[in-house]
Amino acid sequence: MRTVNLMKLVALVLILMAIWACFEITQLLLKMDFKETFFSALSSVATLMASVTGIGVLIFTFFTLQESRKQRESAEEPIVTIRLVPEVKNNNFFYFTLKNTGGGPAYDISVKFNPDLPYGDDDTLNNLNMFKRMPLLDKNEEVNFLFDSAINYYESNNPKSTIAIVTFYKQPKDSKRAKPIVREFEINFEERKGQMHLITRDMNDLVKEIQELKHVMVIANLRREGKHD
Repeated sequence: MRTVNLMKLVALVLILMAIWACFEITQLLLKMDFKETFFSALSSVATLMASVTGIGVLIFTFFTLQESRKQRESAEEPIVTIRLVPEVKNNNFFYFTLKNTGGGPAYDISVKFNPDLPYGDDDTLNNLNMFKRMPLLDKNEEVNFLFDSAINYYESNNPKSTIAIVTFYKQPKDSKRAKPIVREFEINFEERKGQMHLITRDMNDLVKEIQELKHVMVIANLRREGKHD
């Protein structure tokens, strides 16, 4: 990046010097009377200076285009992040969130935890298929899954901090231009410990509660009818 900026600066300086020299020579000619041979030589000098200016413009244009191309590629590059967050409606549960916040799709995503974290009764996160290889995570796509109860995890002897190493590619891994992009994230379970939250409910929760109440009433009626029989 520094080399590109230096070359662009050199090209710009050459252009400005050529313009300044042409201006000074023009001012001098307006004040003096010269022979035809001098004007011929001066024409050659002006042609040379125009060539230098043209080369400077070409160099400046080339590096400007290169910089624009790199900025466009950077804007289209995927950015995969992984976070441990509490469940939105009930902060007593931990969820892992894997999200692509970049400008393009991410291919062949893998995640490695160091140290590894237990998951379920007899498994670990590093053994999950989604962390071994996820073929595609599209732009703005997000994957969430339940990890554990916050209360149970805080009371356990499991690691309270780990490093998640995320590896992904801009193209499919088998393509020739594929180069791995590696990012590391610290997952700290103690970060949100002690925070207070309100349990929020919406219309969907109300509908579910009404449905559950109906089921309870139906079961109760069936039991009553069974007793009468």
